Amino acid sequence: MLDVPTLVVEKQNRIGDQWRDRYEALCLHDPLPAFMAGYSPAQKLANWLEYYAEAMELNIWTSSSAESVKLQSDGRYEVVVKKADGTTRTFHVDHVVLALGFGGGVPNMPTFPGQEDFQGQVLHSTQFKTARDHAGKKVVVIGACNSAHDIASDYEEHGVDVTLYQRSDTYVMSTKEGMPRIFGDTFWEGAGTTDVGDFVHTSLPTFMMKELHKRVTHDIAQADRVLLDGLKKVGFKLGFGFDGAGLLYNAMTRGGGYYLDVGASQKIVDGKIKLKNDSVIERFTETGIKFEDGSELDADVIIYATGFESAAKAINRVVGDELSAQIQPIWDLNEEGEQKGSWRWLGIPNMWYMLGAHPCLLLALAV
Repeated sequence: MLDVPTLVVEKQNRIGDQWRDRYEALCLHDPLPAFMAGYSPAQKLANWLEYYAEAMELNIWTSSSAESVKLQSDGRYEVVVKKADGTTRTFHVDHVVLALGFGGGVPNMPTFPGQEDFQGQVLHSTQFKTARDHAGKKVVVIGACNSAHDIASDYEEHGVDVTLYQRSDTYVMSTKEGMPRIFGDTFWEGAGTTDVGDFVHTSLPTFMMKELHKRVTHDIAQADRVLLDGLKKVGFKLGFGFDGAGLLYNAMTRGGGYYLDVGASQKIVDGKIKLKNDSVIERFTETGIKFEDGSELDADVIIYATGFESAAKAINRVVGDELSAQIQPIWDLNEEGEQKGSWRWLGIPNMWYMLGAHPCLLLALAV
């Protein structure tokens, strides 16, 4: 729109495949406009992103990847792009924008002693497609945030014996009660213009916003009281975010640690999704998991819903050791309450890191 020649390099075969290739039951937990069906299914969002790129006539190379990014003596970047047919193209550009998400889509897979002895199947959440694949089996999901709850809920709906293993406390709020209270006056559809929403949302210093959101978090918890009391009763470890500031501050500092409830919490309360969180994993066995307190869980399938690698590792794979060593940490807040790294000075000239609710494109080159 600003008449800056730009190329987007996307490693997936189609725009939106980051959403299209995830598990079938995936829906957003934060609302989009009504024409996007509110809490949009992943497939619909993927198609929308593809449509948007076509409608806006964006210059995008799919099935392509950035093989190297090097800062030249003249301050420009040499970027070598490998295309779908295996050929390479070298660009000399003024700006490089990295849109790699929180970890470039590379799964974070913890390892435990005895894991090679386990006779069942071990998957990361990115490899899970549908509960139908594991009918009649016993499943353990390691993790207790959005993906873990989604996957466990899908298993329950298909009659699969599933246990959620919770490693640390989780902030839980229902989308029904929480979202209108957090975004109702800013970004909720019909609340006002985007300009006003942006101004209201970002005009206060972050640490003041945190204090205000302690009140909002308390208000949401009161509205969700019956659900939260039920979770406490069955032993679910509830947290309320850093210093009790709930969702937004957790998102700004950790980029996770929460579940925006769309139904799985009640299944935990009702015992339809089993819960294990009273001991640390000691090792895997041939038939499941053994815990430090001596208890064991039998499993045919173990799902890691444990997130992704760090942004630093994703950057390193694209720009190499020399440049990545100069780059500031990505995400969390600095001493002034400003976001680190994302959408601001990254530590080296004219290289930028893009993060948002739905980062979807691998690399943009402003030529």
